Amino acid sequence: MTAQLSVVYITLNAERLLERSIRCVRPLAEDIVVVDSGSTDGTLAICAALGVRVIQRPWPGFGAQRQFAVSQAAHDWVLIVDADELVPESIHGGIRRAIAAPGDRVAFRLRRRNYLAGRPVRFGDWRKDLVLRLVDRRRGHYSEDPVHERWIATGPVGDLPGWLLHYPFADYRSMLAKLQTYAALNAEGLVQRGRRVKASDPISHSIWAFLRTYLFRLGFLDGVNGAAIAWTTALGAFMKYATALELQEQAAKEKER
Repeated sequence: MTAQLSVVYITLNAERLLERSIRCVRPLAEDIVVVDSGSTDGTLAICAALGVRVIQRPWPGFGAQRQFAVSQAAHDWVLIVDADELVPESIHGGIRRAIAAPGDRVAFRLRRRNYLAGRPVRFGDWRKDLVLRLVDRRRGHYSEDPVHERWIATGPVGDLPGWLLHYPFADYRSMLAKLQTYAALNAEGLVQRGRRVKASDPISHSIWAFLRTYLFRLGFLDGVNGAAIAWTTALGAFMKYATALELQEQAAKEKER
């Protein structure tokens, strides 16, 4: 029997690229599942127009929501796609061959090419982006991390040829807006893991983040985009550790009461 594929998304106000993304994967799979956590834009209308299956579910965190989405798929081989990603036709054949004859591999990674302001990012922290997205759901599961969740495979993992295309931000302003959300989630993750944050951490981590992505990883060769990524990465690092420090101090004060 030919292996069948499901494609799953998790969404919240994802109308910007969702229609293009779904149309890209339609030739790969008839079973397309969207788990939505309360969109108020055109996300649900797009899903209805394209005839994909939608499940409404309150937001429990990235790891838990992705795991739920995978569990709702009709088939065991699942391709996990973000609403700001496009799966070009050039990699469809590789995906089909992988699920038809996976050998001992239980999951596959895809290289992801990131775009900003319509241009590919070739250097800096975004230059090498390898994401594990094609999985046999019987042989693994998502971590429960509220952010930076990962698929934990219980067997060998392979790599697929070609590129997944990623358009994470509509513009520079949206980069800043998302930065705030992720900084808060990352800070909470630090505190939950019991990481002790020092007063010097916000400054030291932000300086290192800028130097790493802009100089050491040649982000400056991406021009304005490279500078924008370096500065927002540094700001994100600062806010992550500053917020964690604040949460840590608040917890200490509550213990003293």
